Amino acid sequence: MIIKLLKQPQAVIGFLFITCLLVFSFYWPSMLDVNKTEALKLQDFLYDDDGRIIDAPPYSPSQVPPLGSDMFGKHIFYQVIDGAKYTILIALGIALFRILFSVGITLINPKSSFSFLNDIVQATLYIPTAILTFIFMNSLIVKQSMEPMSTIKLIVLQCLILIGVGVPPLISTFSSEIKAILNKDYITNSFALGSKKVYVYYKHVLPELSTKLVLLFAQQVVQTLILMAHLGVLAIFIGGSAIVVLGDIFTPMPVAIPLAGEWAGIIGMNFAKIKAAPWAILTPLSFFAVLIFALNLIIQGIQNCLETNKS
Repeated sequence: MIIKLLKQPQAVIGFLFITCLLVFSFYWPSMLDVNKTEALKLQDFLYDDDGRIIDAPPYSPSQVPPLGSDMFGKHIFYQVIDGAKYTILIALGIALFRILFSVGITLINPKSSFSFLNDIVQATLYIPTAILTFIFMNSLIVKQSMEPMSTIKLIVLQCLILIGVGVPPLISTFSSEIKAILNKDYITNSFALGSKKVYVYYKHVLPELSTKLVLLFAQQVVQTLILMAHLGVLAIFIGGSAIVVLGDIFTPMPVAIPLAGEWAGIIGMNFAKIKAAPWAILTPLSFFAVLIFALNLIIQGIQNCLETNKS
């Protein structure tokens, strides 16, 4: 499978881009020779060479190159680069656990049709996943405001919600796939000869599913990234938020500041300033688009491998 994927140039390009972005996100202070604390600090005002105030945030890309600042004067470029690792790792982790839970639950009772899950999937088919997730996430945040919990616990619970909304459709998919594999003659013969379930699953079922698993994993990463972007616009941030009041005493403007640095939080935080500082939203959105494009290249490569296997 890996050797076949290496022969797909689009998959290699997509994988290299994501790997390079991830590595750069961890080591950008040393690679760019900048101080991370200084690069990500708030900047109340912009001063000229004589120390006079010339402007207040948000700063345009021409004032604060290369990509301008947000409403707090923080460099958008450094924020996006630093947040790449959180965005990518959270999406990868959620997609991985969706696949693991779905396959595990299906293998516990592979002969079940999971008709109740199919009914749930059909019933929720026309409800946008972002709205469904928003309802659960908002309830969690309300609970967190009344009974404060640690950031780590909140992130874990939010990730469990994101995992949970993706599991039923995957179980529905895997149940038909696994049943078709188990109905094959050599699998039936293996059971007739006394093979244990664990052995058959490990030796026959999972290898046959491997390519499909990789394909679905990549698709789940894309779906998770899109869902996170939607939640960011709805002001639901992974890891919670703190409220900061901007403006003056006559026109106070409360703004939710995400505590984690992932891209959806940057989008949601700056959404209220979309007209004044469009670069603060367009930059993380562009990175989202390029990352999803890279994942789609990998998916296309995997699909090419699947078609090669069929032919």
